[in-house]
Amino acid sequence: MKAAARSIAVLALALIMGGHAAPASACDLPANAAGLMAATGAEINAVRQQNGRKVLRRSAQLDQAAQRHACWMSVQNKFSHQGARGSKPRDRIAATGYRARLTSENIASGQTSGPQVVAEWMASQGHRANILRDKVSDYGIGVALLQGRPVWVMVYAQPR
Repeated sequence: MKAAARSIAVLALALIMGGHAAPASACDLPANAAGLMAATGAEINAVRQQNGRKVLRRSAQLDQAAQRHACWMSVQNKFSHQGARGSKPRDRIAATGYRARLTSENIASGQTSGPQVVAEWMASQGHRANILRDKVSDYGIGVALLQGRPVWVMVYAQPR
């Protein structure tokens, strides 16, 4: 059953990534990756509403940027906002074709649920500012396994 759920998650992420997903062995995913991402997005929007902010739209392009970075960190055994070839969040978002006026990124490692990762981000001034930023309208999320523990990437953007 776990193998079937994992296969479904890999297939879903391959679709998110435009059919260019790395093989499962190159990027290990939590068995419930799609559910984790959906729960995290719902939690972000609940927190935004509780704080008088508009809900954000989930963007397939931003999901692609976030998932690619989560997989890159997993494969490279690194935890950083700087990615492949020195990329920054803005570069990774632009690579998907999303034309952004404003971008930001939250990363985290080790949390096992959407509510847990959002609570920890909300306890950090910089991460909280990204979540509650008024001038963003879209988000994307990615999750992979880094040394057997979830590594999270959430990007926020406002299109041009």
